[in-house]
Amino acid sequence: MPVLAEVVDLTKTFTLGRGGSVVPVLRGITAQVAPGEFLAVVGPSGSGKSTLLYCMSGLEPATAGVVRILGRTVGALSRSALAALRRDHVGFVFQSYNLIPSLSARENVALPARLARRRISAAEVDRALADVGLAEQAAHRPGTLSGGQQQRVAVARVLALRPDIVFADEPTGALDTESGAQVLDLLAGVPGDGRSLVMVTHDLQAAARADRVLVLRDGAVHSELRNPSADDVFKAITC
Repeated sequence: MPVLAEVVDLTKTFTLGRGGSVVPVLRGITAQVAPGEFLAVVGPSGSGKSTLLYCMSGLEPATAGVVRILGRTVGALSRSALAALRRDHVGFVFQSYNLIPSLSARENVALPARLARRRISAAEVDRALADVGLAEQAAHRPGTLSGGQQQRVAVARVLALRPDIVFADEPTGALDTESGAQVLDLLAGVPGDGRSLVMVTHDLQAAARADRVLVLRDGAVHSELRNPSADDVFKAITC
């Protein structure tokens, strides 16, 4: 099977203010995500982890280099074609949850399918919430839920559509240990049947659950680990 996502010589820069200095964030990164793979991205703060995730998922345009999702070159797609590709094949779990405050948990989970004009039954939505342990909170709005519960709604929203590849940006970073472990267990169940997970994390134990770990430093790939322990990840980040 072809790789689900890849970047080739990816460069990303940001300009500080109008006519300001150019700040390099990603410096020529090449990486691939295979079908059924759990890939973790780690590194010190400011190393470019989240920027890589946003570029690889098509949420952020690259400054230079190539980004492909399911073999399609993102930079060559129109805005509508890219939106359709992401809608049909890509899921993204944000650290900030990105739930609609005025909608119930059930309505938040159903929203992406309805926006995409894809049929999703009430039973499918309820099953997604039950899978994340929130069947009894289906009618609750985000403001009445804990942080861990809100993140689980965000995960259910993504998993209900069964995307080919899920990107997760520090999905446990703002959660307590127990809630974080629940969310991680849910995401770790994504890889399989050709589907893949790419997760940015500071959690060494979470990274150690991955099949492969990319260690970034100063916007470049510093090292790559396969089936590492938490100690292996720690040493790679700090050495």
